[in-house]
Amino acid sequence: MRFLIKESKLPKGGPRFSSARCSILSVFVVFLFSLIAPVAQLIDGPSVIARLAKESLLLGIHGRSGIAIAVGERGHILLTANQGKTWAQKKSPTRRTLNSVYLLDQKTMWIVGHQSTVLRSQDSGESWTKVKVLDDPETSFLDVLFVDSRRGFIVGSYGKFFSTIDGGNTWIENEQDDDPHFYQITSAPNGILWLIGEFGTVWKSNNLGQSWESLDSQYEGTFFGSVPLIRSGSIIVHGLQGNIFRVKNGSIWEKIDSPTNAILHRGAQLKDGRLALVAGAGELLLGTEEGLSFQVEALSDKAAVPTDLWQSEDGGLLVTTDRGVFRMPLDELNKSRLND
Repeated sequence: MRFLIKESKLPKGGPRFSSARCSILSVFVVFLFSLIAPVAQLIDGPSVIARLAKESLLLGIHGRSGIAIAVGERGHILLTANQGKTWAQKKSPTRRTLNSVYLLDQKTMWIVGHQSTVLRSQDSGESWTKVKVLDDPETSFLDVLFVDSRRGFIVGSYGKFFSTIDGGNTWIENEQDDDPHFYQITSAPNGILWLIGEFGTVWKSNNLGQSWESLDSQYEGTFFGSVPLIRSGSIIVHGLQGNIFRVKNGSIWEKIDSPTNAILHRGAQLKDGRLALVAGAGELLLGTEEGLSFQVEALSDKAAVPTDLWQSEDGGLLVTTDRGVFRMPLDELNKSRLND
């Protein structure tokens, strides 16, 4: 499957909305993005420095070394320089909801969000500027990834896919026949790129996104994320109703027994090899190194809705939720031991 490459332009009439898609997204709307009845915020402005920003809805997190950035509603940007022990809100040039963040290195960082919002920092997250990629108030950008200092990707609602080869100075829209919502783009240790979305969308690229192969997932529901496995080259994909699949060699699908029916939003492979998936209802799923089994661990606040996670250098797990960021120390994670 090859993308048709052309300069960014908005389709006539804007994105198409369907009741089927909206019924699926209604479950996810509280903690990811609003597509059921999007309201264009035509007048934007700087976010407000708020005392309770640390306890607000946060949707994405990423870090390098001891630094991490968490982003969420009202344009909130939170930074930690001590592995999540304390957080400071940074000024943001937007009040729009921010969905995902990616730290290219210790200096350069990217954030994407509602209404085609794209932000960049070149001073370790201390200040942020808007980058114009698309001017569409009904497009939600849902994930951002850079594979090196020049090549990066932004994906989002209704098949939106943009790429850059000059470090984000210019972006080109990559159009394709299908238009699923793309929820995540991730890079495996072996260099393969994975693109995850609704309607069972699982695409892989062996050439840094120049072309894509669509895998037959044998599942028509929505996937929200994936975790490439370091040792085996397999990948875990997860999504609605607790569904977890293990994909081996890009073609062999194995459905994994899941201990939850909650939505599985994001996942990561921990430093000790175990897998961690964040789920609804205050749940964290810990799995074996190859993802053959999982068990539920409750967050300290069981009413919180987890949305994303990142493991800090000291081993602590930082989990974004609709009530801020929770930090699970390494000794708490070590209580659970699983065997493949």
